[in-house]
Amino acid sequence: MNRELITGPNFSGRSAHLIARLREEAPGAAFFIGPYAEAALSGLSSTVADEIDIYRARPKPAWPAFSAIDFSAYAGRKPPTLSGGEQVLLALHCFSLSRYRAIGIDTALEQLDPANRTDALAYLAQDDAQEFDVTLIDNRLDQAEGWSRTAMSGAADFACDPVAATAGLTHCTAPVIAIERLSFGYPKGRAIFEAVDLTLKPGRAYRLTGANGAGKTTLFKLLAGVLAPSAGTISLDGAPYAPWRSGNRLFALATQNPDHQWCGATLAEDAARRRAALARHGIVAPTDTAVAALAALLGVPSLDAHLYELPLAARKRLSWLWPLSGTLPWIMLDEPTVGQDEATRAALATAVARLCAHGHGVMFITHDEEFTRLIDHQSLRLEHGSIAA
Repeated sequence: MNRELITGPNFSGRSAHLIARLREEAPGAAFFIGPYAEAALSGLSSTVADEIDIYRARPKPAWPAFSAIDFSAYAGRKPPTLSGGEQVLLALHCFSLSRYRAIGIDTALEQLDPANRTDALAYLAQDDAQEFDVTLIDNRLDQAEGWSRTAMSGAADFACDPVAATAGLTHCTAPVIAIERLSFGYPKGRAIFEAVDLTLKPGRAYRLTGANGAGKTTLFKLLAGVLAPSAGTISLDGAPYAPWRSGNRLFALATQNPDHQWCGATLAEDAARRRAALARHGIVAPTDTAVAALAALLGVPSLDAHLYELPLAARKRLSWLWPLSGTLPWIMLDEPTVGQDEATRAALATAVARLCAHGHGVMFITHDEEFTRLIDHQSLRLEHGSIAA
C-alpha cells in the first residue's frame, strides 16, 4: 500500500506528477477524482443507484466500502443534481466498491465538510486496506502521518493578484436583501428550504456553512434566478425582486466549477455576451480594455484566450473577474479556494475585504477554515431546511 501526498504551489507540476504516478502504479487500472468529481462519474447512469451499480465489483473487493452518507436515500436522484461535495463522496463510494487498484485525488477533498473530509482521509489512510494505492493533492495538507511526501516547485505561471484587481473599485450602494418565507425542494428529493426568513445587509461578508448537500449552492441559485422557489418572496430595499422571472441584475456569481459559468469559448466572447445581458437591465459593464486589464491581473493576458484550454486552476481564478470588477452590487463566491494555493487564497481574502469596504455585499461558501479566518464575516448555517445566523 503506497500513500503519497504531493505538495507545492499551483502550476508546479503536481497534477502531471499525480497522473504519471497512477500510470506507473496501476496502468489502466486507476481511478481518478479531479477538482470537480462529476468528471469521475460515468455519465452513463440516470440515477445514483445505477451509477453505483456500474462500479460495483462482483464478488466484492476485500477492502471495506466507503460510506460517509447513506446513498440509499439518494437512489432515485440524478448524479448531476447532487452537490459538489456529494459528488465527491459518491465517487469515493463507487471506487471503494470497484476493483481499481489505485486512486488519484487532485484537490477534490477540499470540497468536503469537516466531518466528511475527516472520514475520507481516514478511509484513504487506513492500514488494513492494503490492496490499493493512493496519490493525493490537497492545498490544505502539507504533510500526513504515514504518507510519503513529494514537494514540487516551479515557475509562477498564470500569476494572479486579486488585490490589484480591486484597486479601481469605487463606492457602491448595494441594497438590503430581505428573504421571506422562502421554500424550495428538488423533485424526488427532500425539502431544502422551508419558510426561511433572512435579511442580508451590504458592506458585509456572509459565509454559508453546513454539511455537504445542505443547500448552500441551491440558495445561491435561487438568489441568482437559476432556480425558482416553490414559495416565498425576495425584496431589494423593500422592492419586489424575482430574478427567476426577470433575470439577475444583483449578483456577480463565481460558480463552484468555473466551466459552468462561461458564456463563450473565449474570454472576448464571454465578455460580449455578459455585456449584452447586463445592458438589458441598464447596467454598464467594463469595456474590453478594462476586462483585459482585470484578466491579466488574474493570470490570463489575452481576451482571445480559449477558456476551456486553460489549466483548471487558472480558469477558477478567471471566474473571479466579474465579482472583483465591482459591476454588480452583491458578490457570490462558491468554493472560491478549491484548487488554489495558500498565497492565492490569502490574496483573495484581502480582495473580499476590499469589496465590503467599498459597500458591496459578499456571500461565500467554503470549507476552508484558514481562508475564512482571514475575513471579517457573519456565518449563516444551513441545516434541516432552515438558516440560522
